[in-house]
Amino acid sequence: MTSTTLRSLASDLRTSTTEAHSDAENAGFMGALVGGTLPVAALADYTAQLQRVYTALEKAVRTVAARDSRLTSLADPRLERHAAIAADMTAMAGVNWRSELPEGAATRAYVAHLEELAAAGDAARLVAHHYVRYLGDMSGGQIIARKMHQAYGLGAEATTFYDFSAVGKIKPYRDGYRERLDRLDLDDREYRAAVKEASLAFALNHAVFAELGERHLVHSARA
Repeated sequence: MTSTTLRSLASDLRTSTTEAHSDAENAGFMGALVGGTLPVAALADYTAQLQRVYTALEKAVRTVAARDSRLTSLADPRLERHAAIAADMTAMAGVNWRSELPEGAATRAYVAHLEELAAAGDAARLVAHHYVRYLGDMSGGQIIARKMHQAYGLGAEATTFYDFSAVGKIKPYRDGYRERLDRLDLDDREYRAAVKEASLAFALNHAVFAELGERHLVHSARA
């Protein structure tokens, strides 16, 4: 299936999303959140949205990996975040967080898209979402966790989402992950679809940030 053309999926995913990555990092909501200028309620809302996204992503990956062995090299249970985020939410906002912090429209759209990929058995495009979420969280998550501790006074029990110690040292794991990406047996159509999908993954994340900004930045400015 693989093209004879020399290529690196890890490299192409990275370079194709450089601009989108910058846009997401510079989103007004995320800047304010990491800067500690928003209330804990905004952090709880953000984390609650992520929990829905990770639940959908991890369910989709498990579903497709069960019938497409190409995904099994990436579908590492140690990476899964949905249970850790749910525990963080309980520590941060109490046991009723699901009803008190429902998913927003942008989150529903993100989840629906992941569910569509799962229903279609689209391993190639799911790979893009897997890459965007996990490598991003492993790369920047430790810095974010420290800032959350400092800005919001959260204990470790409320930031287990950012704890990837189960995979060992982060850099060797990331390097191995990229190597596994490059070994994936994708045909040319699948390869192009995966690279294109990575930008969409960032756009879906950006939409969630924008919606959170509408809820919390305006409220914060008026307070």
